[in-house]
Amino acid sequence: KSLCTAQALSGHLPTRALARVFAQRAGTRNSPWQLGEVMGVQQSLQGTGSSSDAFTPKELYNLKQVYFYLCLHTTTLTSCPLDRNQFHSLFGTHRQYKPVWQSLFSAIDVNKDNVIDFEEFLTFVTQLKRGGTEAKRVLCFRFFDSNQDGIAEKADLRGIIETKLAVNRRPSWQTSSSSSQSAQVGSGPEHASDEYMQFFTLCDEDQDGKISLEDFETYCAVHGEQIVNQTLKMLAVMFDGVIEETGIIITATDVRNTKPHMDWQDQRMNMGSLFCCSSQPPVFTMPPVA
Repeated sequence: KSLCTAQALSGHLPTRALARVFAQRAGTRNSPWQLGEVMGVQQSLQGTGSSSDAFTPKELYNLKQVYFYLCLHTTTLTSCPLDRNQFHSLFGTHRQYKPVWQSLFSAIDVNKDNVIDFEEFLTFVTQLKRGGTEAKRVLCFRFFDSNQDGIAEKADLRGIIETKLAVNRRPSWQTSSSSSQSAQVGSGPEHASDEYMQFFTLCDEDQDGKISLEDFETYCAVHGEQIVNQTLKMLAVMFDGVIEETGIIITATDVRNTKPHMDWQDQRMNMGSLFCCSSQPPVFTMPPVA
């Protein structure tokens, strides 16, 4: 057990195996609380250790610019904590994201202090854009588990289905021309709903209406990563759309700034500056050269 724990803390032991270690020590089998605890521990380790190693110094600078932008109050244009209110102003005001923005915030806020700090933000970006199979599964399950109790329920998927349909919805003028194609490839609204419901049914082997992280990993091991990939693709569309104004493009291989003259940390203006011609303009700086 000591060896397993050491391996887990060094990042070499899968989440499910770590869950069993804690469960054996407690004399019980993987309870929801224990699974939630394990997920928090492992993600915290990822956030403090390997996340920054996934990016070059210049990429980290650009990611800090994205974080500063997310912390820029949408009304006063001053720096503020990335708490639930700020997160809602960024994601919740988009009609298609309303059903899931709170789940996304909770998935990122690993330490549950209702503020997303830079380390948590960096962990999220690493898992979303450059994470391995295990990391992506953990992020996906945390997104499913809306209240972060280690258990996902069928009701948690309804908002995800609704958002996915909204993101994929085509304009009415395209509906008639694409209806036959949707029927052929199975990309219509009914398919999206059925797909997630079928996934949940297969995961929920004891049919109690709940699935754990272990259930989810077992499903992925048998049926593949399609649900994970589709869900994270939707999150990527949400995230990329919100940060589009920064001009910073985050991919699996690069973090590129198409607006290098902008420094979002310098965008700290009071309300008077929006209406007064004599006020000082915002300061723009050049990013450092890696």
